[in-house]
Amino acid sequence: MSPDDFVALALAAPIESGAAQYGYSMRVASESRRPPGVIALTWITGKDEAERERIRAHSRQNVQDFLAEPGFLSIVTGFIGLRGFTVTAWEDEDAMRRALGKHHAAAMRELFGEDFVASVWTSVWAPTRVNRLWVRCTACGALEDVSDDHRACSRCAAALPERPAYW
Repeated sequence: MSPDDFVALALAAPIESGAAQYGYSMRVASESRRPPGVIALTWITGKDEAERERIRAHSRQNVQDFLAEPGFLSIVTGFIGLRGFTVTAWEDEDAMRRALGKHHAAAMRELFGEDFVASVWTSVWAPTRVNRLWVRCTACGALEDVSDDHRACSRCAAALPERPAYW
């Protein structure tokens, strides 16, 4: 099955098990390896499937704009039934504001100017503490703090795997 097949299944019939609901998600990341200075959390609920598709169309354009913004780090987004969600990581709030001033601003005008979406919540969070980023050395198994992005294991001097993005 392709990723599109899984998305189609999740959109067609959301899966539930007790309190848990399942849907689909996607991550899109920039090439930046900097730690996030702010994280934005959003959820939005469409009234029906047509609104969900309208929200998804806006989302696709927003992601393209975000990728063009140098301070963008990454986004995790998805849907569970009619409820969409995003977690975006940014180097700083200014970068986020610049990106949100593009297509996202047009989407917000629709949101407030039309009978569009059942509910929505947004927020911006600043980290209290950004902990260390650890990578396992594939040669000796040492767990290395690579927050400074060094490339050699301090125990055996082997090359370390590329440091992953923070988000």
